[in-house]
Amino acid sequence: MKFSAKIDRFVKDSPIKAIASVTLDGMFVVKNLRVVDGAKGCFVAMPQESYQDKQGKTCYRDTFFPMTPNARQALEAAVLSAYDVQMYENPPDWATEPEGILPMSL
Repeated sequence: MKFSAKIDRFVKDSPIKAIASVTLDGMFVVKNLRVVDGAKGCFVAMPQESYQDKQGKTCYRDTFFPMTPNARQALEAAVLSAYDVQMYENPPDWATEPEGILPMSL
């Protein structure tokens, strides 16, 4: 299966760094995958939906997920590669500013 990933938007001031979408074999699109900066580096989190359990607690479940470790690795590699390319070629303005220094408004 061929994965084609695209970064839809970047997220500022959050462990979530970007929101991505993936096209599967040119026939299906999965949206709202998240690039997350975790303790061991960036990883891809799958799209989720929330629901209330019987006790009223909010729970989450993935709405899309790879069935095999190889599929997960290929999907993650495609999304993280798209993230790296986008950050290099067209980073958001805030990603290139020195930390703690706000741009001046004219």
